[in-house]
Amino acid sequence: MFTFKLLILSNWLISYTLFYEENIVVNDNPTPTPDEIADLKKAVRKLNSRAGEMKMDLHDLAEGLPVDYELLVETAKRTYDIFNDLDQLKRKLTSWEKNLK
Repeated sequence: MFTFKLLILSNWLISYTLFYEENIVVNDNPTPTPDEIADLKKAVRKLNSRAGEMKMDLHDLAEGLPVDYELLVETAKRTYDIFNDLDQLKRKLTSWEKNLK
């Protein structure tokens, strides 16, 4: 079972628990350092990988219907959530890269 969490605490984004505790922390600084941008790129790559896994899980579940149909809504919700969060992080990365120039 996958467990995801997304918390916004003051200006910090803390995201995701998947099988084990793993937090992705991104500073919400409008003028980030090159190191912060590199960290965000790493977070986007990790989350993109997780999103791909969720997409495949949803695909596999859909192919097996009607078996395990009761898992469909939960799996679709988790897949939607991770892609939504990935989109937010990508937008943040684009914004940071523009601000750095």
